[in-house]
Amino acid sequence: MKIKFLTISSLFLLSGCQATVPTMKNRISFEMDNQYWPIHSIVYKNNWPECGNLSGTPDVIKKQKYITTYSSCKVSPEGYVPQQIIIEYTPWLTYEEQIKKGYGVPEELRYASGENAEQRRQAIMIAQQNGIAKLPPTAWKRIVLTPPKEVEKYKYQVPEGKGNRSRGKNIHYIISLNPDGSYDIETKLYWVSKYQEKWN
Repeated sequence: MKIKFLTISSLFLLSGCQATVPTMKNRISFEMDNQYWPIHSIVYKNNWPECGNLSGTPDVIKKQKYITTYSSCKVSPEGYVPQQIIIEYTPWLTYEEQIKKGYGVPEELRYASGENAEQRRQAIMIAQQNGIAKLPPTAWKRIVLTPPKEVEKYKYQVPEGKGNRSRGKNIHYIISLNPDGSYDIETKLYWVSKYQEKWN
C-alpha cells in the first residue's frame, strides 16, 4: 500500500492558487530642511497633499495660498501614496525683515488676546500673502517627488527596530534646500507607529 503525501505548496498548485506575500501599506512623509537660514526663510506654494500632522491647525492657516508657518507633511490618509508631490518654494525675508515690511507678527502681538489683536494678526497675514504673491514667477524653484518609485525601492526592505507592523512602513523624505539654489533629497524608512501619529 502506497501513501501519498501532499505538501502545502503542491496543494496550492493543485487548486490553482498561488501563495503571495501580503503587501504592507506605506505612509509617505516629508520635511524641508532650510539651509538658507538665518539669511532667508522659505515660503512654499500651497499645493501639497493633505497633511495629517496639521489636524489641529486652523483652516485660516491651512488654506492660505502660500505656506509660511510649517515645513513638514505626513500625507493623509494613512496608506495613500500620491503619484507625485510637487513642492514649489522660494527664499523669503528673515523674520526681522518681515516685521519691518508689516508681513510678520511682532512678538508682543503673537500671544495677545482680544478681538483687536486678532484683527491685527489677520491683517498682517493678508499683507504677507499679498507680498508673496508679488514675487516674479522666475523666483520659484520646483522639486518633484515620485513616491511610487520609493515604494518600489523599499518593497522588500524592513525597517530596523521595533514597530507596529500592522500599520506598515513610513517612507520619509528629508529635503535640504541649499543656499546655492541646489537641493539634496535623502529618504529614510521607519515603521509607522503610534508614537509618530502626532509627528510634525
